[in-house]
Amino acid sequence: MMKVGALLCPEAKARLPKTPLAWFVTCLLGLLVAVLFLGSLASLSNGASYLWYLASKGTVFDTWSVLHIVSAVLALIAVVGSGLAAWRLRMVAALLFAALPVPVTFVIEGSRCHTPDACQAMGWAALPPSAFGWQVRIRSVTDRNEAERIASSALSQANFKDGPFQAKRFDDHWIVSTIDADGWPGAHAVRIDTRTAQTALVPCPEDRIQCGMERPTVSDGQHVYRNAQLGLSAVFPVSSAVCTARSDDGEPRGFYAMVRAPGIPCETLDQSRQMGVEVARWRRNGCPVVEAPSVPWRPLSPETSKLFRSQKPTLGGFPSVACELREGDQVEITVYASTGSGSNPGATYEGYVVTTTSRLVEDIRSFELFLENVTIGAAAREQTD
Repeated sequence: MMKVGALLCPEAKARLPKTPLAWFVTCLLGLLVAVLFLGSLASLSNGASYLWYLASKGTVFDTWSVLHIVSAVLALIAVVGSGLAAWRLRMVAALLFAALPVPVTFVIEGSRCHTPDACQAMGWAALPPSAFGWQVRIRSVTDRNEAERIASSALSQANFKDGPFQAKRFDDHWIVSTIDADGWPGAHAVRIDTRTAQTALVPCPEDRIQCGMERPTVSDGQHVYRNAQLGLSAVFPVSSAVCTARSDDGEPRGFYAMVRAPGIPCETLDQSRQMGVEVARWRRNGCPVVEAPSVPWRPLSPETSKLFRSQKPTLGGFPSVACELREGDQVEITVYASTGSGSNPGATYEGYVVTTTSRLVEDIRSFELFLENVTIGAAAREQTD
């Protein structure tokens, strides 16, 4: 052992423990140093990861940034210092170096605790809320989730109970609409400056963003639901609760009707039977390939085809492809059609019905009548009331 220590360090021979008690104390200190050394490595890794995020994607420099920088610097000093001290068998110095990041770690964990037990146990280490009341913006607001968080904070500071609903970016600002607990439009929308993240409460511009959850309109069986810009129109069965189909960014894609009470907001999703028509999300020559390849879309089966009077449903009078999806008791039938011809691809539309096996025959009859009153392409754009 002494020869090994002498090879490791010229001073090691003189520093080796001389008694069993000294060896015990040295080993005990070494165990503590090893545990704290591993903790320092973890703190260094976490700090480096946060600094990389701050340098590459972070949008603000705040108290959390300062804490993580201090933690990373102390962890680096701890790793290097404790390693060198242990190498020279200076175990007390190694222990002091290895313990350097511990206070900052307690402050970080105590300040961001989320459970009552953790907050109570580490409350002594938490910084006061006022310590987190500043930030310096280093990047523009480009993320939708961040815009919604900023809007939520602005609403809370203004003592509004409304919450963020939809966020939409314009040239130099975001507009975040708000809703109350029942889905009705909130009293104000939040305007967020993209560069500075400064907020202002403004009236919600209904012509630019959806301000609250849409309420269905009840079809009388004759009213034509039309979107000339999309090039589609449809007449829904009487008493149907009709809503606007929208894409992820809130833009209209068509119309659909659900078999449920008309007072339920359109955005409230459930497994209700429904039918609709909209611009197709995917352009396919056959049945769609969806995100999950295991979803069993297939061409219309002979058994299902027999339930249609024409046995070949079409959409808007254009050549069409019919597909079906069966999952348990639920059945979805979609008819795709493109208005293009030759080198002009045109637009692709889909008419669909979602039903159950017990309601399949009944709903296919309604779906056939619905398809007969769907117009797509130029003919829909030229329609007049």
